[in-house]
Amino acid sequence: MKSLPLISICLLLAFSTFAQSLFKADTANLRKARKHASWDTLRYQKFNSNLIIGYFQSYRNFGNEFEQFKEKDTVGISKTNYFAESRLVSGIDITYDKFSLALGLRTTPPKQSEGKGNTKTITTNFNFGGNIWFLENSFRYFKGFYDKNTATYDTTFKKTGIYYQQPSLENTLFRSKFIYFPNHYNYAFRSGYAGSYRQIRSAATWVLSASVSYNNLRCDSSFFPMPSRAFYGNYKDMNGLKVIGTSVNFGAAGALVIFKAFFVSGMLIIGPEQQWRTYNYINEGKRPLSYVSWSGDGRGSFGLNLKRFYMVGTFISDFAIYNSGFVGVLNTSISGSFSFGWRFRSKTPKAYKKFQQTRFYLAI
Repeated sequence: MKSLPLISICLLLAFSTFAQSLFKADTANLRKARKHASWDTLRYQKFNSNLIIGYFQSYRNFGNEFEQFKEKDTVGISKTNYFAESRLVSGIDITYDKFSLALGLRTTPPKQSEGKGNTKTITTNFNFGGNIWFLENSFRYFKGFYDKNTATYDTTFKKTGIYYQQPSLENTLFRSKFIYFPNHYNYAFRSGYAGSYRQIRSAATWVLSASVSYNNLRCDSSFFPMPSRAFYGNYKDMNGLKVIGTSVNFGAAGALVIFKAFFVSGMLIIGPEQQWRTYNYINEGKRPLSYVSWSGDGRGSFGLNLKRFYMVGTFISDFAIYNSGFVGVLNTSISGSFSFGWRFRSKTPKAYKKFQQTRFYLAI
C-alpha cells in the first residue's frame, strides 16, 4: 500500500506529459495531424465556426423478444415479445463545432390504445467526436412492458384488446461505442445526423467500431406468461438476466446526394460480442455463463441540407443477441427523430482558435 501514492504520482506525470503533447500547438507531428484531418471540400463542408440552433422531436422504444429452441411450437405460443414505448420529446439542440447540447422542452404521452399499461423511461446520451472518429455513450431505463404476442395465447384479446403486461419488468442498459471512419476524407458521417456538416456529393466508407455494454433485465415474477411456461422446462422461473459485453463491429456507411442538397444516408455494422451473463431464477438463484454472440447497429437518415438551413429525419436501431442452447433473447432499441435548424455566422474566439490547432483537436 505504501507504493500506491508513488504509482499514482507516476501515472499523473505520464498523463500530464501525454496531454501536453496533444494540446501543444507547435509539436513536430502537427503537420502530419493537419494532413490527416484534411478533407475534400468538393465532397462535404464543415461548419466549425457557426453557431447552430435546431428544433427536434424524438422517441425511443425498447424490445426484448424471448424464444425457446427445444419444444415444438407451431402456433408460436412460446414466443414472448415484450415492448415498451417512450414519450415523444421535443426540444432545442445547440451545436458549436464538435460540441453540442440538447435541451428537452416538453414530453407528450405516446399515442397507444388502452390495454398496454404505462412505461417509465429515462434516457440520456453524451456524444463526443468529429468526422474521423465518434464516441457515443447512452443510458436507457425502461420499466413496464407489454407482450405484443398476447393474441396467440389469449382468446379474449380480440374482444378486450388488453395485452399481457409486466409492470415490474425493468431493463437498464448502458453502452459506450467508439466508431471510426477510414474514408473521412470524402465522407461526412455526421452530415446525416447533425447540423455541423454538409455532404454535397455522394460518398461511402468502411466503418470500424468497438463497444462495451451493461444490460440488466429483471422482473418480480417469471419472464414468461403462464400459457408459455410449459415450453421452457427448467427455465420457466427465470426472472433476471445481467450481461456485460465487449464487441468489435465492422460494416459500411454511405450517402446518396442529389443537387448538393437532398440526401439519403445509412450505416450498418455487425460483429462478434463476448458476453458474461448471469441468469437468475426464482427458486434456483444465480447461474453465471460466458458466451460469444452477435451485436450490431443500423441507422438511416434523409432530408434537405443547405448552406444555412437543414432538415433531417433519422432512424437508429441497435441490437444484441443473448442466445443459449435452450432460450434465445433478442434485445433491441429503436429510436427516431426529426429536426430542423439554422447555421448562424459567428466569430471564432481566439482561445478556441488555439484549441483548433492542437493535435488533439485535429485527431477527432
